[in-house]
Amino acid sequence: MKITKREEEILLEIANNPQISQKELSKKLAISRSAIAVHIMNLSIKGAIKGRGYILNTDEFITVIGGANIDIHGYSQVGLLSNDSSPGKITSSPGGVARNIAENLCRLNMRCKLMSAIGDDYHGDILMKDFENIGIDSNLILEKKNTTTSSYISFNDKNGEMKNAISDMTILKSLSPDYIEKNLKILTQSKLIVIDTNISQETIDYMFRNISNTPIYVDTVSSSKANKIRPHISKIHTLKPNKIEAETISGINIDSEKKLYEVADWFMERGLKRLFISLGSFGIFYANEKEYGLEEVRQKTLNISNVSGAGDAALAAIIYATQKRYVIRDIARGALIAANIALETSNSSSENISEDLLKIKYNETYA
Repeated sequence: MKITKREEEILLEIANNPQISQKELSKKLAISRSAIAVHIMNLSIKGAIKGRGYILNTDEFITVIGGANIDIHGYSQVGLLSNDSSPGKITSSPGGVARNIAENLCRLNMRCKLMSAIGDDYHGDILMKDFENIGIDSNLILEKKNTTTSSYISFNDKNGEMKNAISDMTILKSLSPDYIEKNLKILTQSKLIVIDTNISQETIDYMFRNISNTPIYVDTVSSSKANKIRPHISKIHTLKPNKIEAETISGINIDSEKKLYEVADWFMERGLKRLFISLGSFGIFYANEKEYGLEEVRQKTLNISNVSGAGDAALAAIIYATQKRYVIRDIARGALIAANIALETSNSSSENISEDLLKIKYNETYA
C-alpha cells in the first residue's frame, strides 16, 4: 500500500523525534489529534511503523541530493545552423541529474529518497506526479511558493549528441546548509548518499563537515561545477566524472591512456576511495586503492536517441552493483550496460532499465 503525503509528513517528524507525542504531531502538522491517531494506525497497518513506540520500519534506503527539473531536448534533423533555426524534433520529460539517478535506482529495485527543490508551478506538479509513479520517496522535496521549477534545454545534433545546453537551477539554492541540517538525522540513516554538484558550494561544504560515517557518492555534472568537490576528495567514497571533469579537477590533460592512470594516481593520493571516469564511446576507466583498468564498450547502441541521461544511469548501476558486492571491473561493465540502455530513449531516463535486463545484457556481452 502506498504512503500518502500526510503520512510521509508524519514519518518525517517521527524520524526526527521518535519520542514525539500525538499532541505534538497534531500541533506541528496543524491537524486534529484524532486525525493523527488514524494516520498512525494506518501507518502501522502498512508496516511503516512497528509496535506502539513509533519504531520506524528502517529498511535500507539511499538518499540522492541535487537537481530535479523538466528537460527539453531539441534534435536537429540536419546540422545545427548558426544564427538560424534548425528543423527537427523537440521533446520534454522529467529530468535532472539527481532525479535521473533516483529513477534508475528505483527501477533497479533500490529504495530511494530524493532531496531536491521544486516550484509551485505546472512543471513542479509534473515532477511530483512523476515521483509518485516511479516510487521515488519525495518526503525530502522542498516545495517553494512563487518560484519556478528548474529546467534544462539541450540542443542535439542528428546523432543525438548534445552540442549545447542551458540550465536554470536557481531554485536549488534553497537546498541550503540549514535545510540539510534540518534533515541531517535522516541523511545519516541512509545506506549511502549521492550528491550532484548542482547544489551550492556552501551546502556541499556543510555536508562533508557534518557527515562522516555515511558513504558519499558524487556526480560532478559539468566542468563548471566539478571543482566544488576538490576540497573534499579525501571524504568522497565514489566519484564519477567524465574525461573533461576529471581534467578540470586534477589539472591533468588526458591525451592518452597513460594519462588516465596518472589522473587515477592523483585522486588516490588525495584519499579518494573509488573513481569511475566516463569516456563516452571509448568506455569507462575505473580505479580504487588496489586496481586500475579501462573497460571498453563492447555492446554498440544501434539507435542513439539521447546521450544526456547515460551518465546518470551509469552511476545508478555502479551503486546497484556495489550493493550486490560485485568486483570493480564488473561494476564498470554494469555501468556501461546501463548507459547503453539509457542511450536508446529520447527521455532523460529509460523506463526499460531493470535488474533482469542488466543481467541479460551482461551475460550476452561478457559470458
